[in-house]
Amino acid sequence: MASEVTGIPGSGSGGAGLPADDGLSDGVTPDPGISASVRVVVGRAALVIVGATLVGRSLGLVRDIVVAYFFGAQAQTDAFFLGYKVPYLLTLMVSGALTATFVPLFSYRLATGRKKEAWDLSVNIGNIIALILVAVSVLLVAIAPWFIPLIGPGLDDETTAQGVFLFRILMIGFVFEGLAGLVVGMLNSLRRFALAAFAPAVGTVVTLAVTVAFAARLGITALAVGSVAGWVAGLVVLFPGLRGEGIRYRPRIDLRDPGVREVGGMVWPILIGSAVGKVSVFIIQLLGSYLEEGAISSLNYADKLFQLPLGLFVAGITVPIFPLLSEQVATKAPERVKATLDFALRLMGFLLVPATVGIILLRYPLIGLLLEHGEFTAADTKRTAWALLFLCLGLYAYAGRDTVTRVFYAYHDTRTPVKISVVTVALTIGLAYAFMQFLGVGGLTLGMTVALVVNFVVLMWLLRRKIGVIGLKRTAGSLLRVTGASAVMGAVVWAVDRALSLVVTSGLGGNALRVAVGIVVGAGTFFLVARLVKMRELAEAVDMLRAVLKRSKRKDKTA
Repeated sequence: MASEVTGIPGSGSGGAGLPADDGLSDGVTPDPGISASVRVVVGRAALVIVGATLVGRSLGLVRDIVVAYFFGAQAQTDAFFLGYKVPYLLTLMVSGALTATFVPLFSYRLATGRKKEAWDLSVNIGNIIALILVAVSVLLVAIAPWFIPLIGPGLDDETTAQGVFLFRILMIGFVFEGLAGLVVGMLNSLRRFALAAFAPAVGTVVTLAVTVAFAARLGITALAVGSVAGWVAGLVVLFPGLRGEGIRYRPRIDLRDPGVREVGGMVWPILIGSAVGKVSVFIIQLLGSYLEEGAISSLNYADKLFQLPLGLFVAGITVPIFPLLSEQVATKAPERVKATLDFALRLMGFLLVPATVGIILLRYPLIGLLLEHGEFTAADTKRTAWALLFLCLGLYAYAGRDTVTRVFYAYHDTRTPVKISVVTVALTIGLAYAFMQFLGVGGLTLGMTVALVVNFVVLMWLLRRKIGVIGLKRTAGSLLRVTGASAVMGAVVWAVDRALSLVVTSGLGGNALRVAVGIVVGAGTFFLVARLVKMRELAEAVDMLRAVLKRSKRKDKTA
């Protein structure tokens, strides 16, 4: 049975039997605008999701290491990533659209005691989505020889043909991964975060097993087959989390269901906007195909490392907060919406700004440790590190944009984020093309980062116009304090790593030592500075843990 996280915000400042915010012994108190029940929901979910993410990302790193070892960053991996990009981005589009439209409606029905309506809606939408996904897959597989070459026009014919072949295999998994997005939305609405969080890890294990078993015989095709097998496994392991809820599958489609009509009305702007937004990703890959061999692979490897802190920290905050925001909007509690948003933005800054500094400073030993084995050369490390440098500068903007977008979705406003996404696509493409002329693959990622920042800032401005003052001065002040502490941390990490680089080799052992020492020294320095300056976000993080532990102890006593 999946773990449950309960507690509805708005039930009182102290939550369900919890004491008022108790602060820390150093005199710093958490934000009183955030109720203890919100901290419990976010705190418990964050612990589950961070734990699952640690496992999943660790396995993901093992997968990337295996891919780099067997296939390197060469023409065959360019072919794989050429074929992988479309189903991967389509999956993100479908999952994001379902999350934005289905979760608020599903959560509202559950919160208002209409459980049967919620389940009927989920089954109905699931059937509709399955048919659409199959139809899209069949169509794209049929026309693959014509549109796949448009994504990587700079690649040779042999690489492009291999990309078409791999794409057709990968599109099989798109159907299963798309349906997984719907089931994950249901589990998150039920506050059952554990199974949804750990399911990708199961899929990664299956992908690894298939790839390693058949790499020698099938080559890069083994990775495509393994990816499909992993997506199927990731969906199958989700279903036990819905047991005991009274859901009954019926092979029916009712287009007259008001919920289906509402989802349909909201989902199209998101899908269109997401599709337009993904155009920039394809254009980046297209531009990368005109750079040196391995550029597309380096972009993908850099993106995977960029996603590490996002998956580790951001998912633990945004996943539980979205249902909370939907409930707060449904109960017409705008001040709680603002407090929750401010809490999320400040906490993510507290986590992601130092992570940005740390990854930038340790990117060479990090990539050397994780990827520079077998076919992955020192030149590949240098190229990937160059792309990662500029990509990491957009870590906080990426997380902030996704968080603010969820507030718009909670208000059932799917059009505003879409309009901004459409406008920023042109900016992304123009900047990436301009920067790549003198920065190469790093210019492509710098263009993406600048566009992300602009997108985030514009969304914040529009949200303020929509719901009123949202405490931007406090959020900005928090970011300045975190940036100062991160600068101190960066100076210490740079000095220590520079000293280590003079005495250790650049091999596996030396890179591992530099990364380990850098993480320990960096984390210790940052938290010491944060405590010395009595940073409120540190107090809130500790208070969340205390609230979670108190709630857990009480449940144990009453069990």
